[in-house]
Amino acid sequence: MGLRESKKLHTREAIAREAMRLFATRGFDHVTVAEVADAAGVSEKTVFNYFPTKEDLFFDEAPARRDALVAAIRERKPGWSVFAALREVQAAQSARFADPRFAQFARIIEESPALRAKELEVMSDFADALAEALRTELRTNELDARVAANALVSVQWQFFRNARRHALEGKHGPGAERKLRSELTRAYRLLEHGLASLER
Repeated sequence: MGLRESKKLHTREAIAREAMRLFATRGFDHVTVAEVADAAGVSEKTVFNYFPTKEDLFFDEAPARRDALVAAIRERKPGWSVFAALREVQAAQSARFADPRFAQFARIIEESPALRAKELEVMSDFADALAEALRTELRTNELDARVAANALVSVQWQFFRNARRHALEGKHGPGAERKLRSELTRAYRLLEHGLASLER
C-alpha cells in the first residue's frame, strides 16, 4: 500500500471511529454528519467522499464483509462446498459477536429504524454479490444463482440477528460463542440437506 492509499485508509478509519463513538454515546438518530466531521477533524464533504450516507458510517465494515463472503466462494479449498466455505468465514465472527462490547453495537441498531432499513439494503447487496460469484464459479444460470444467493444470505442475516439477540440478553463469552456456532451449523445443515426436512 502506497503512502496516499495508507493516508486515505487512516482517514476513513478515523471518521468511522469517531462516528461510532458518537453513535454509542447519543444514539444513531441523534448524531449529524456535520458533528462526525467535526469530531474527526475533517470537512463534511470529506465524510461523504468516504461514506455516501450516514448509515454507511455505521455499517462501515459491510463492504469488507461482502468481499469476504465472495472470496470464500472463489478461493475455497479444493473439495470444499460453497456451504463449507461460507460457514467457515462466518463462524470466524462468532468470538467477536460473543464479546460483551458487541451489545453496544446491537443496541444502536435496535434503537434505530434507519439502521434496520439500511440492514436490508446491506443484505441485498450481499445477495447480489454472492449471486454473481455463484454464477461464475459454479457456471449456473442467473435464476438459480439468485435463489441460492438469497438463501445463503438469509443464513448470514439470521446469524447476525441471533448474535444481536444474545448480546442484548447479556449472553457473552465462550458459551455464547458455542451457541452461535451451533446455530450457524444447524442453519447450513438445513440448507445443505433440504428444507423438506422441516416436515419430518
